[in-house]
Amino acid sequence: MEGQYSGVDILEALESADNYNSYLTGLICKARNSTELVDFGAGSGTFAKRLRHTGCRVICIEPDSLQRQRLVAQGFEAFATIDLFPDDSVAFLFSLNVLEHIKDDWRAMRQIYRKLQPGGFLFVYVPAFQCLWSSLDDKVCHCRRYTKKSLRRLAKEAGFEIHKLQYADSLGFIAALTFRLLRKKPEALTARSIRFYDRWVFLPSRLLDLVFHRFFGKNVIMICRK
Repeated sequence: MEGQYSGVDILEALESADNYNSYLTGLICKARNSTELVDFGAGSGTFAKRLRHTGCRVICIEPDSLQRQRLVAQGFEAFATIDLFPDDSVAFLFSLNVLEHIKDDWRAMRQIYRKLQPGGFLFVYVPAFQCLWSSLDDKVCHCRRYTKKSLRRLAKEAGFEIHKLQYADSLGFIAALTFRLLRKKPEALTARSIRFYDRWVFLPSRLLDLVFHRFFGKNVIMICRK
């Protein structure tokens, strides 16, 4: 995975999505079984910083060398690969919008499984449904989008026991489908449009998820245990 990430501008734009970022931070805080967390694919440190503010110690895995340097400058321990961790040593690992970038996602899941201690937890958040594939997926070098079924199969084949599996951001599904059908270019996703969505659409979407999380959403959430 070592190399330069092509979607840095999108990562930076997403920093302004306070409701979205707070939502995911809250889910991790609710699911965690330890105050020492591993961020698998930490990017610019958006979630590592937020979780540090809650009192957690976050260790970052980030293959992009420039992003990794930024993380170190912000005071995080940051490594290029999870292979540097001893087996059976990690209590809780989270991965937000990362697995879809990895060609061999089964190998990545097996690596994570080996590094987790017995009873350790994995929190995963990934984009959903291949029918939502757009120019944005091409720009950020996605290899796939997931469904509950495909993510469940991946986790079970890697050895995990699944505790939670559901879709999230039901209105985001509609927005992403519209983005695809209108054949929008990645440049249409600006910091301004992200702030608008975060303020006016994401919160109602969370309410609708109470009804629709079994059926569809822009993303899939999974919590599983070794």
